[in-house]
Amino acid sequence: MSQPHWLLHRGTPERRRLDGETIVEQAHALLHEGGSAALSMRTLAAALGTSTSALYRHVPSKPWLLVAIVDLVLAEVDTAPTYDPAEPARSRLESLSMSYRRALAAHPHLHEVLTSQVALTPNSMRIAEAALFCLREHGIGDDELTDAYNAWCGYVIGFSILETKARNVAPDPALQNAMRAQLEQADLDGFPILRELMAELADRAYGLRWQGDMLGSGDASFGWGLRALLDSYERRGGAQKRRTKGTAE
Repeated sequence: MSQPHWLLHRGTPERRRLDGETIVEQAHALLHEGGSAALSMRTLAAALGTSTSALYRHVPSKPWLLVAIVDLVLAEVDTAPTYDPAEPARSRLESLSMSYRRALAAHPHLHEVLTSQVALTPNSMRIAEAALFCLREHGIGDDELTDAYNAWCGYVIGFSILETKARNVAPDPALQNAMRAQLEQADLDGFPILRELMAELADRAYGLRWQGDMLGSGDASFGWGLRALLDSYERRGGAQKRRTKGTAE
């Protein structure tokens, strides 16, 4: 017999065909394939071969489902390297960031949920604990941990959302041609840096795309920003350690 789902299962499951894990996995499949519009209690019940009323005995509402789906996806984030004493704090947080980004990139349908739902789940707490551990290892004081953690989340999640949306929105051919013509004919005298670097920026810089996709991946840009963020953590943590040491002396 399967274990009750931590969020969805209510009552005793012995005489029920459905279980929480099956419900969440099927809901995730519908969300992944068709987005939020494709997931409703009615469509989920149909996919599970049951009635809506029977489904409601397990799931109070769609928002509950979405929170459970968030937890399912975040299980893919590997936090084990975070606690490897052989690795420096910087490498640990970098590894956690990369794993988090990979999970978000593989499940772009999750972004809407992450930005609109309260999702305090076992796996979101596991990731938060790992990140906070890394930040403390950097020397960030407890009085600044919340801001440091929010900055990290904002960068990893925000970059992933921008990156995924940039790849999933393709303009119609007429609009694409109009943007190409504007780019070729634009008077760039008032934009000297754009004029100098347009060949490099076009289709790789956010807000300067005229095609439906960016050239190449966002790995280089993500890595650059992550290095800059980690550099700032190291400087901030080092300064706090020096202040603490000076006060003690």
